[in-house]
Amino acid sequence: MGTYFLHEDGDILTEDAHWRCRLTSAVEHHCSRLIFAADSSAASDVSQLRRVREPVSRSKAGIQGKVADVISGRSRHAESQNEIKAWQILTATSRADSWQEQPFTLEYHDGGAKHRYTPDALVVRGSDRVVVEIKEDKDAETPEARARFGIIRDRLAHHGYQFRLWKSSEIRAEPRLANVGLILRYRCVAVSPHERAVILQAAASEIKLGSLCASTGAPVQNVLRLLLDGSLHIDWWVPVVLSSMISVNPIGRQEWPAPSAAAVESSEDVR
Repeated sequence: MGTYFLHEDGDILTEDAHWRCRLTSAVEHHCSRLIFAADSSAASDVSQLRRVREPVSRSKAGIQGKVADVISGRSRHAESQNEIKAWQILTATSRADSWQEQPFTLEYHDGGAKHRYTPDALVVRGSDRVVVEIKEDKDAETPEARARFGIIRDRLAHHGYQFRLWKSSEIRAEPRLANVGLILRYRCVAVSPHERAVILQAAASEIKLGSLCASTGAPVQNVLRLLLDGSLHIDWWVPVVLSSMISVNPIGRQEWPAPSAAAVESSEDVR
């Protein structure tokens, strides 16, 4: 993130020529503080957060692409292939109240030295605020990484945040990832209020996707579109075909960031 100096109005400005970013210190606690982007209206309102750093050029930042988030109405920046896939999973399955990539920088002291850490994402659901770090498995499992993330987990807990290390093997696990790619094809499909009501009534109890389409006359893509806003549910861990079960209630295996899995974990230490 470079080095910083205090502006006369109390803001923190970056001296790093590779980044254009005006920052403001938001919270200090236990020899650590969170630094948010200055155009974020309030650290407590996650929906108003902005990325804490903006690269001057794509080549310097290493951005691999963007993911269209139809629910929030904006694009999500990704700096790796793992992030692209992670943002797709969050968009399709999380039902989060809000989430933000690179939401803040944690500045903390350890071993007599100052350290800075910028998480990959912050996912908010209800009162739970989960900071997410995305890593290749081999990088996440080294003794050095475990020690560092243990310290970061502790510092974040003082600020009221949980911490999750999301490994590449978890992100790329099939068939969830393939199902996510399929469902996101229909993110721009428009479903009328009347058709939505008919579909949801037919899915009040578990029903096969093909049977639901046959009984309602709704195209498959219209039914699958309702998965994205949480109106309908499938088992993400079974390939989506016409014989797949679908319902207005969660069904099948629940893995984070699915809301049912998150609800169970909210009372535990998020790993």
